[in-house]
Amino acid sequence: MGMAASQARYLGLTARKINVEYEGQQVNQQRTALANESAGLFRRLLSLEVPTAPSQADYYTDQYTYSDPTSADGTVTISSITENPGTEPTTYTVVTTYPETVPQYNAIMDQTVSVVGNTGKIQLSNGNQFDLEGPISGLGQADIDEFNKAMGITDPNDPKYNSTDDTYYRFTNTANNTTYYINASTTMFDPGDNQQITQVVDFLTKMPVEQQVTKTIENATLGTTSSGLFNSIYWTDEDGTHSYSLTQGQSYDEVAYNDAMAQYNYDKSVYDKEIADINAKTEELQQTDRTLELRLKQLDTEQEALQTELDSVKKVIDTNVDNVFKTFQ
Repeated sequence: MGMAASQARYLGLTARKINVEYEGQQVNQQRTALANESAGLFRRLLSLEVPTAPSQADYYTDQYTYSDPTSADGTVTISSITENPGTEPTTYTVVTTYPETVPQYNAIMDQTVSVVGNTGKIQLSNGNQFDLEGPISGLGQADIDEFNKAMGITDPNDPKYNSTDDTYYRFTNTANNTTYYINASTTMFDPGDNQQITQVVDFLTKMPVEQQVTKTIENATLGTTSSGLFNSIYWTDEDGTHSYSLTQGQSYDEVAYNDAMAQYNYDKSVYDKEIADINAKTEELQQTDRTLELRLKQLDTEQEALQTELDSVKKVIDTNVDNVFKTFQ
């Protein structure tokens, strides 16, 4: 190889080696960026809060009850007990809850009914038959007022206005514990034998509805057992003196537990998705890093080969230089 060719070859190899070194630096920079991103994912993983399933035991609380006929089911539940500060002897503010049965009224307007014979049976338009109970005079002012209110009648001169002087028939649907009141007209409710009279009438329905009542006892005295549990309650109000024995038990807040479990399931699904996203991104970074590592090894091999060839060309150049200068010695 001539001197000029050797020099050109040396310069080409040097340029190529520099390019390989530059590409290796670029690969290392990419791997550093991947390492930083991977570290960020790891920090994100560490910051995640692992959801904890609720314990049913946390939703049981001590609860006191006592028997009272005021309650629809005979039981009054104490929902909270708060000590009144500065009282001697100590008194408490007690909040109680109990179910109470109240009548619910509803007007059913313009219904087609038939009275069958004089056997006291009423037949609805759907074919259902009920035994009439009545006539009943003096339905009661409260029921009459509810009848007019339910039908939206306020004017006493309205033909449909009902008063305590009116006479009513009633029948009871035992399926839903509802009583139906019907204004009794002589023409409608006095058919002959085997006759049927059909007429459009208005009903007033009355059915018992259970509602929850809350009562606050301001100055109650509570008796305690040797273990510190309450065993009796005593207070006086405008209705007189009240004294009851308390029964201690536990109440389970199923609604709150179910809400907590639903929240846990939601939080767990969010957590699992976050973990899956982090793992997927981490795997992607690792795959990219492995590819870059392989490329870096290829560049290292290429650089070693270039260095070997550079050394070889340099020896040729050095030999050529020595031969040229020896000529002039």
